[in-house]
Amino acid sequence: MRVNIGPLLADRGAIRTVAYSEWVEPPAEDATLLQPVMGELVLAGTGRSVCLTGRLRTRLSLDCGACLAGYEHPLEFAVAEEFRRAAPFSAAGAGGERELDSDDFVVPVGPDDTFDLTEVVRQHLVLALPIAPRCREDCRGLCATCGADLNLGSCACAGRPADARRRLGAPGPAVRPGRRLTKKE
Repeated sequence: MRVNIGPLLADRGAIRTVAYSEWVEPPAEDATLLQPVMGELVLAGTGRSVCLTGRLRTRLSLDCGACLAGYEHPLEFAVAEEFRRAAPFSAAGAGGERELDSDDFVVPVGPDDTFDLTEVVRQHLVLALPIAPRCREDCRGLCATCGADLNLGSCACAGRPADARRRLGAPGPAVRPGRRLTKKE
């Protein structure tokens, strides 16, 4: 969804409300949108830039980070961004470095004063995704020994300590430093 903000750029106090309902590109490999991203966005002119604010919502299909089961996850997130006409590029000072200023954190708008709202929304959606999704708060995950889903009940391994070599990331006999493999191994 492309939006023209030209009239808002110069008019301090001008406000435009946009009803947003779009399918966006899936935010991650293991996430699928089940409904479009929907909500209301407000564009407000400041005389020099345009501020975009709003709240959006959607439903996603995610995989639980503990038990690996798929589940539906409702997601509501805020959008806040500032847009300004693209300033001429300022080269770095001596040594290839320069200090960042507020202009470096503003989304530039092209010469036609339009920008793609969908890309801005997609970026905020990615930031709102849970880092370690859980199908429920009390998810017990998988048994570290046999891989059984502990949400369905205990397994035959219950109470038996897990072999430390089977833990994710633990080196096995083939990768122990300073050890040579023999034909028996």
